[in-house]
Amino acid sequence: MNVKKAILASMIVSGMLVAVAGPIPAGAEAAQEQKQTDNKKVQIDNKLAAKLQKAIKQYAGKEIKLKNVGEKIESSPDGAKVESVDGKYAILFNVGSGGIWGIEEIVTIDKISKEDQEKVLKVLKGAYANKTYNFNKEVIMHRGYDGDKEKLGVTLSYKLTGKDFEVYFFKENTPKMPKDEVSAFEIRFTKEELDPKLLETATKAVKTAFNHDLEVTAANLNRFTWTLKDKDVSLQMENGKVTNILHKTRKAVTTNKEITENVAKEVVAPLAKELFNMDIAGLEVKWDSTYKNYYFLKGKQIELRVALDADKNVVFITSGVSALYGTPIGRL
Repeated sequence: MNVKKAILASMIVSGMLVAVAGPIPAGAEAAQEQKQTDNKKVQIDNKLAAKLQKAIKQYAGKEIKLKNVGEKIESSPDGAKVESVDGKYAILFNVGSGGIWGIEEIVTIDKISKEDQEKVLKVLKGAYANKTYNFNKEVIMHRGYDGDKEKLGVTLSYKLTGKDFEVYFFKENTPKMPKDEVSAFEIRFTKEELDPKLLETATKAVKTAFNHDLEVTAANLNRFTWTLKDKDVSLQMENGKVTNILHKTRKAVTTNKEITENVAKEVVAPLAKELFNMDIAGLEVKWDSTYKNYYFLKGKQIELRVALDADKNVVFITSGVSALYGTPIGRL
């Protein structure tokens, strides 16, 4: 979501939109965009710069000029990267400790053997056969780095991309970890490409949970998990069944003072039954003060996790393995 959409979504939720006489002024919008960009920047001091230069020289075997400002990695809470001036290399590090954990280089597809390319294609076709997978010429090669010992690590992987897909292939790894295999992939789909039965199940679940008509704007397959989204909701499915569903604009309560555990159980019970065919009558419900939601236990096993808004509407509900996580899995 870009900044403009994020601002509008926030305003809609808070009811502020009706008080706005017109569109956001261009200057204010530009200022917000700049603030967002600035928040992603990571300043690099002389000590860290020296470590980065040492690491990139170890990897490339020559001096590489790096940019003097890094950028935070969205998918990593403390991660950041700094690119080379020519854009060919990037070094990955932790903002807090300054520890380096990886180096990336843009290489060509012929860096990967035909045999390994066939392994990757086999996985993609096995996941979804009715698509054509042609690799882009450029590939991102990732070499692990031991920040404590300040030397190149063992792991070597590649990120291959193409029209509507990306895939990660581990070529080398530590002795106890797999190698020569795909570690993850994502295949993207339009609404028209989706299986009608899958779409019907997703649409029904969204209507049940949120009384919302799903209008798919994005869909992807990641390993065995399907993720479908529109501007207001996201859901995940495995083996044709919904496991995780989230309303993006509802605001979850942050305490259990207004909605007690017992009340939450009463509210959630019919939905759990309808969505997951799960009877939660015998489950123990507890408030998670860290993640600000309710979780349901069978013995010591978490079976269900739910967040509610102040009107007792579901913000998100997740079952099975996904419920072990404090927040919706997979960054819905």
